[in-house]
Amino acid sequence: MRLEDDPVARELIESANLMRLAYVGSSGQPHVVPIWWRYDAGEFVVVTGPHADKVRHLAKRPKVALTIDTAAPPYHVLLVEGDATLEEVEGMAPEYPDIVARFLGPFAETYLARMRERVKRQVRIRIRPRTWRTLDFTARFPKSLR
Repeated sequence: MRLEDDPVARELIESANLMRLAYVGSSGQPHVVPIWWRYDAGEFVVVTGPHADKVRHLAKRPKVALTIDTAAPPYHVLLVEGDATLEEVEGMAPEYPDIVARFLGPFAETYLARMRERVKRQVRIRIRPRTWRTLDFTARFPKSLR
C-alpha cells in the first residue's frame, strides 16, 4: 500500500500538524526539530535556511525519521523512516509560500513580506520514505499496548 492510500496517513499529510524531524548530529546524538512541511509526489519537502544545523548534519548523515501526529485522543500518528536529499535554491524556494500559507493561514502574507526582503538562498530538503506505519489508537496501537 502506498503511504497516501492509508486513511490515517492521508488525514495527517493533508493536515497542518507540525512534522517532528529527527536526524543524527555530528556528536552521534539524535536531534529533533518541529518544522513546517508538505507532501509532494511521494516525498516530504521541508524548506530551511542554508546555515541551519540540520543542513550541515543531513549533508553528512542523510538518514532521518519523522512523525506527524494529532494533539487530541484518539491520537493519530504517522511514523516514517527515510533518506534526505538537499538542494540549494537561489532566493526563496517556489514552494515555500504555499508551505507558509498552510501553517500560518491569514498571517502568511505578513510573514512572507518580511522574508522576501531577507532570503537570499534556501535549502530544500526532500525526504523519501523507506518505511512507514500509522497508529490510530482505535484499531492500530503501538506494540507496547497490544
